[in-house]
Amino acid sequence: MLAGVLFDDDFNVMKAALIPIALVVEKSTFIAHTNSNRFMLRDDVWNAPGVQDVTAAIATAMP
Repeated sequence: MLAGVLFDDDFNVMKAALIPIALVVEKSTFIAHTNSNRFMLRDDVWNAPGVQDVTAAIATAMP
């Protein structure tokens, strides 16, 4: 699982999700010059099968 969190300008949690690694691999792009993979947390990811919305749990854990 990959945890994805979006914050507002004051670092309050706007959205948070747990994303299955299979989806991360599927949506990632290999970048040769850095020998790395790039995963963009786009709108379609939030509604993908297997993605768990944990916004409420993360937001309540913030001070």
